[in-house]
Amino acid sequence: MASELTVLAGADERDLTRLDEYRAVGGYAALEGARGLPPQSVIDQINEAELRGRGGAGFPMGRKLSLVPPPERRPGPAYVVVNADESEPGAFKDREIMRRVPHCLIEGCLIAAHAIHAKSIFIYIRGEYLAEFLVLEAAVEEARLAGVFGDVDVLVHRGAGAYICGEESALLESLEGQRGQPRPRPPFPPVAGLYMQPTLINNVQTLASVPAIFQMGVARYKELGVESAPGTVVYSLSGNVNRPGNYELPLGTTLRELIFEHGHGVAEGRALKAIIPGGRPR
Repeated sequence: MASELTVLAGADERDLTRLDEYRAVGGYAALEGARGLPPQSVIDQINEAELRGRGGAGFPMGRKLSLVPPPERRPGPAYVVVNADESEPGAFKDREIMRRVPHCLIEGCLIAAHAIHAKSIFIYIRGEYLAEFLVLEAAVEEARLAGVFGDVDVLVHRGAGAYICGEESALLESLEGQRGQPRPRPPFPPVAGLYMQPTLINNVQTLASVPAIFQMGVARYKELGVESAPGTVVYSLSGNVNRPGNYELPLGTTLRELIFEHGHGVAEGRALKAIIPGGRPR
């Protein structure tokens, strides 16, 4: 498996919170290319790349995009919503993405907005992530002033610290100014989401993975990871290990490799007794 970075690439060498630095490593070129394609072609490429959601469930993003009705079959606007309410214990991958490569997330959001003909993007960020909120808000403003958004608007919204708002329908309720609690389903967000309009909702890492598909091309992207789930994932490794942290590695990386090669094993040479993996089984 290749070990090429697709989300955090260049973040160790440059300050990619700055628009000029992000553009220096090819940033927003993928957006320009995607905007030159019909929206359905953008969806087709994401489908072909087999990008799966990075929030835990692994639902194909291309299929989720396809569930949003086209403009001629919906009564009003469509929205893109980013679930940045990272509340799962031990997870801090989305936090690092927003802090170090905010423009990568923004670029992925804009590509998704083009794919579903959306003019409004909402990034719902965990309330405790103040530093990340400030970085992301500054990046949004810089991109807006530079004309990157075109006719699309991006709003960064701070949550109020409710764990349940990590659930997508509770997040939508909170974003609308209501008490954050899950909605009965169906209908599902692609049909009736924010303000009961068609809504694409994905987590930070999923959307930040989108630009690489258009930068690298589908064929090259699919060389990363495993056949059933191409690409890389930023794994959060925490607990009593020698080198806790975030590691971007191909999908299919084993827990043994993550803990003992990248995390340098259990602290003080102790035996490994238990692991609590995140995400949901498929």
